Amino acid sequence: MTIKKEKPALLFVHGFRGNHFGLEEVITKFKDLGYPVYAPDIPPAFNTQSEKLPTLKNFTAEGYATWIADYILDNNLDRPILIGHSMGSIIAAATAEKYPNLINEKIFFLSPISEHTPKFISTIIPLIAFIPNKLISFIVTKYLIGTMGKPHFKQILDTTMLCAKKFTSISDEIKAAKFSVKHAISDFNFTKTCFFIAGREDRLNHPMKTKKVAEKFNGKATFIQKSGHLINYEVPDELFALINQDL
Repeated sequence: MTIKKEKPALLFVHGFRGNHFGLEEVITKFKDLGYPVYAPDIPPAFNTQSEKLPTLKNFTAEGYATWIADYILDNNLDRPILIGHSMGSIIAAATAEKYPNLINEKIFFLSPISEHTPKFISTIIPLIAFIPNKLISFIVTKYLIGTMGKPHFKQILDTTMLCAKKFTSISDEIKAAKFSVKHAISDFNFTKTCFFIAGREDRLNHPMKTKKVAEKFNGKATFIQKSGHLINYEVPDELFALINQDL
């Protein structure tokens, strides 16, 4: 008699100014394959799914790692595979360091913040309080998009605006922004089987930086040609295939 192996739970960790909508295309494909998929809206994202969520006590590495740990425990997840995108990759790395036994041996970093982002970003964070939300989404999308995404800019912008439509507060948004530039995957120490997937044109982290950090963790680095930081919007089918082949 053949015993059917249960598929592991997948826990998607979205990025800054994002929520579960940003990873929806990839998430749907894994649901169709029968994977138990979890994709909570993590602060400062507003809880759009009316899901019971932990309270984020601090916008720090420890605070976010504990939030993920509490979510895992509250939902009785059996060592889920973390799949973190952008700032979510930092949160996933922080969780791997602080709560390694709560998560799977495999961990995926999408558009990873492998090393610290360009310094100029930290100088413009205070402007979040004064610039209209839609304008921020436009500027950020324009900066992060790669060659593959440019023909679909309007469609991608609509999704980024949907993700950033409502936050827990502007104050929380600024705190999360500061967290996102203060930390990087390279700051943490953990032993997992790591998969780094990034766009070749990612402007937040050059491919050489990601390759270097992947080597530090004995991980696998894959780069998608002509794609920027928003690989979840630009090439969702290819991104899904790259994750799926290593699950």
